[in-house]
Amino acid sequence: MRRTRRISEVVVRVAVTALLGGMTYLITNLTDQPEIWKITLSVFIAGATLIVQQLADFERRLDDGLTGFNDTTRLISRLDTSPVGSGEVTRLARNVAALEPGRPDLLYTFVRAEVRRLANLMEDLRGNHADYPGEDRDWLLGLARCAGASIDAASTSVDRDFWGTDPGRHYVTAQEQAVSRGVRVRRLLILGTPADLDAGVEELRSWQRSLGFEIRVLVLSTLESWEQREAVKNFVVFDRAISYETIPADGDPSRVYQTMLTVGERVDEHVRRFESWWERGE
Repeated sequence: MRRTRRISEVVVRVAVTALLGGMTYLITNLTDQPEIWKITLSVFIAGATLIVQQLADFERRLDDGLTGFNDTTRLISRLDTSPVGSGEVTRLARNVAALEPGRPDLLYTFVRAEVRRLANLMEDLRGNHADYPGEDRDWLLGLARCAGASIDAASTSVDRDFWGTDPGRHYVTAQEQAVSRGVRVRRLLILGTPADLDAGVEELRSWQRSLGFEIRVLVLSTLESWEQREAVKNFVVFDRAISYETIPADGDPSRVYQTMLTVGERVDEHVRRFESWWERGE
């Protein structure tokens, strides 16, 4: 498309140059000028016209280049003052630019999709909310690895089989590493009835306590109202700043329909709810 547009511009310039040169020749011909002057003046006018067009195109390209340069400069300046910093963003841009042509088209398509996914996540987080269809792994592990103060998790019985999975094992490792750097990890195991407090729950509680996590059990029947019991969902609050919440699928609570990241007021709500339940837990 760009090559076709460039060819079209060249054709227009040649046509304009030829037209003005021809008109000049006709005008000088009407004044009975010598043939040498007709040709000379026609060539001069045509050449001047072509030069003017080239200069105008050069100025336009220069302005576009300066505009792009200024935009890039402003962006880099903002990145330098951003709390995130410019280092990793620059590294990403450098590695994308270093992808040489001639490699499989699928590679470029995949890279574009990943960059687009990251850009969409940044845009969503500017609005304090991001969601992911189904169960996410990267957000959970990334937040656990980045946490600097606390990890507070409310886990229903749906999570019981999670710990034996590959993501579960990686998540436990990330939390162990968090504990080693001084992060407080609390997990509230939420059960439906006292009868659900079986040997499996006790084993899970004992195992996670041995890893340095604080574990309590909350039975739903001890909550004061049905509204509170209805509000029980799986969520994790990292550093009291970001909430990670999973929404179960209708009709099959063992499957995750959606994963959400939240910053702002909803996090405060989860913090208050967790602290209230933690006080009631044993």
